[in-house]
Amino acid sequence: MSAKSFKLESEEKVLSSRLINPQKRQLWKEIVAYPQYLTNFLRLGHWLTRDSQFEEAVIFYKYAVRQHPHSYRLLLKLAQAHENAGEEVAAIRTYKRLNRRFTDRFQPYIRLEKIYRRSLNFDKVIALYKTIPATNPIKELSFQRLFHVYAVEGALDDAVKTLQEAIKNYGESYTRCLELGKLDLRRGDFLGAVQSFESAVAFRPRSIETRTWLGIALKELGNLRLAEYEFNEILKIKPDSFQGLIHLAELKIQEKKFDQALGYLEAIEKRTFGNARVNICRGWIALMQEKPEKAIEHSRRGLQKSTFYFVWEQVLAHRIISRAHRDLGDQEEAELHHLLATAIAGKDTYESLIKLAEYLLKKKELKSATDVFLRIMELFPRNTRAQVGLGEIYLKQGEPDQAIRICRRALENIQPIYIRERIRAHMVISLSLKLQKNTKLHKEEDKIIHVLLRQIYLKPSEKSRFKKDISRAKVPKVK
Repeated sequence: MSAKSFKLESEEKVLSSRLINPQKRQLWKEIVAYPQYLTNFLRLGHWLTRDSQFEEAVIFYKYAVRQHPHSYRLLLKLAQAHENAGEEVAAIRTYKRLNRRFTDRFQPYIRLEKIYRRSLNFDKVIALYKTIPATNPIKELSFQRLFHVYAVEGALDDAVKTLQEAIKNYGESYTRCLELGKLDLRRGDFLGAVQSFESAVAFRPRSIETRTWLGIALKELGNLRLAEYEFNEILKIKPDSFQGLIHLAELKIQEKKFDQALGYLEAIEKRTFGNARVNICRGWIALMQEKPEKAIEHSRRGLQKSTFYFVWEQVLAHRIISRAHRDLGDQEEAELHHLLATAIAGKDTYESLIKLAEYLLKKKELKSATDVFLRIMELFPRNTRAQVGLGEIYLKQGEPDQAIRICRRALENIQPIYIRERIRAHMVISLSLKLQKNTKLHKEEDKIIHVLLRQIYLKPSEKSRFKKDISRAKVPKVK
């Protein structure tokens, strides 16, 4: 029997023993009997992934790839199965295999990018896209991804250069002009932002989104008259446009024309009562009228209703609350909300808040870190990374029972793909057990951590440091 036949037979036996569901077993029998039908492989693989049978999916797709060695779709599914199972090293190896064999397919590049970003190997992401030859048809797409990576990481100058190179090579487009304007806005180059948004408006003159951005840039540039013109143009396109009305309200607040501002806010409330941003604008008016308690009340109500993807309204609310607390002499709360506003303004809400919370935790500012983790869980209920962070805080406070409880609850919901999160949760549990002097269970947790470390993609020096941190980790002293 050849090695290939032996592997196929072994995989058949393993899968036959694991597929308990009758529908899956029946389809599996059909696949073994008629392996030439690719659609059956894809259907069973989809069922396994849907039901979170990630280990079985890996075994199954290995079998499928041996049956159809030239299938792009099956090889891609195998790589994704490795990734879903938390097997990053195997996933990277398979995605690279796809890149070598199918040079003009872009999906493997995106998946590799996501793994490298999770492992904080941004130099790998940059090299991944920069090494794509100019003659490859996916080169144009690579500029879009490369710009996005730079922008997310706050390397705004590199992001601008990438977009400018894309424009030079492939010409202006609506998306490139819009994104370039947003970057210029973040960099504080308001004149450049206005010029880029004007180019985007030329592509789509009736786009409310584009005219909104142009109005914002004009307002930041200090040209309130032209900003007001753009927001009124939005109302001509759509008379009850929320974007047009809310930005005109904020413009009037900025000009201290509160009656006009309230008129626009009331127009919004006729359509949607209790809107988060309307509440925040009312808080802004209260702050400017020297009513800090009222400002905090309105702004907190707005934050409770706000969703994570509305970045500006959260930034504005935290700034108002910070200023109001400062006026009331509460410096600690003022500083916390200043930190929150600054963090969220930099990137997307989740990444900003989670990094701020983990930074505060590292600096041992436990109360502020707790507040930020709890805010994350308000916006993203059952967020496991925040739960693990709270577990670390309980551990540092000498409350091992609470730390174990919250991290075990998190582990029930952490998907295998988030392997670093799982390692952190097990580390908190391990150290908590060590604090409780439960040597047996502590060692069991350490074994789990080392098994997970073998699956993770890290540079050798990083992996060595990670293992050293585990072996040298100290538990906090209980007061």
